Amino acid sequence: PLGTTVMRMTAFDADDSSTDNALLRYNILKQTPTKPSPNMFYIDPEKGDIVTVVSPVLLDRETMETPKYELVIEAKDMGGLDVGLTGTATATILIDDKNDHPPEFTKKEFQATVKEGVTGVIVNLTVGDRDDPATGAWRAVYTIINGNPGQSFEIHTNPQTNEGMLSVVKPLDYEISAFHTLLIKVENEDPLIPDIAYGPSSTATVQITVEDVNEGPVFHPNPMTVTKQENIPIGSVVLTVNATDPDTLQHQTIRYSVYKDPAGWLEINPTNGTIGTTAVLDRESPYVQNNIYTALFLAIDSG
Repeated sequence: PLGTTVMRMTAFDADDSSTDNALLRYNILKQTPTKPSPNMFYIDPEKGDIVTVVSPVLLDRETMETPKYELVIEAKDMGGLDVGLTGTATATILIDDKNDHPPEFTKKEFQATVKEGVTGVIVNLTVGDRDDPATGAWRAVYTIINGNPGQSFEIHTNPQTNEGMLSVVKPLDYEISAFHTLLIKVENEDPLIPDIAYGPSSTATVQITVEDVNEGPVFHPNPMTVTKQENIPIGSVVLTVNATDPDTLQHQTIRYSVYKDPAGWLEINPTNGTIGTTAVLDRESPYVQNNIYTALFLAIDSG
């Protein structure tokens, strides 16, 4: 702020300190650069303190041509009279960056599309920040503040680009929800200076569309176990299986077929899943292990 002491210049004179020969006065001879004002600083002629004399707006590092100023300081004895002897020194002042610019999203709404059942990065959110790059005043920290009750999404900062990488971490189900809306907030690693606050541009909405993927039917239960006597009549019903299609919104039909029947003993009704015998069951068959005969069946949807 205006009037801030940035440093103190001190000169020494070998003359008798009780005389004017050692009475020093300080003066700024030259400022480099001279923009945005040729008089950015003032030096107390007696103490040598260098202070700021311009508005903080003119000391904004992000708008300066250079963050470094050099002042040529003159020290004159004899209380600064024209007859006094002089000496000069250079004071270098570096303007440090402060977090005086909050990050702002480049747009208020982002769009993303993801297939159900897939995880990974789905969209990169971009922000702008006028503070010095690669500093805590520039680095962004993203937070999902609404729309993520199931914790299906996470967002992390790309350390090179400062973008927010929004990811699906738990597979989404189209049949449960085909759309998701997230509210994202961005802040800096470093706190803002007291007079600056985060505004509306520090939040953005992400609209996510989930694409349907044809999922295979699922048997319930799986595996299934049934007990039958050997030598039951051919054509006897063994059991009826049931498979359901997770794609409830597609209204697909399911057809059943035999996938593996080592002894060729079984058949399945393609529409209702009823399994029947096509031969006599034989407990002593080499296909029976520990009194168990295993067969596999398929359920295929119309998609």
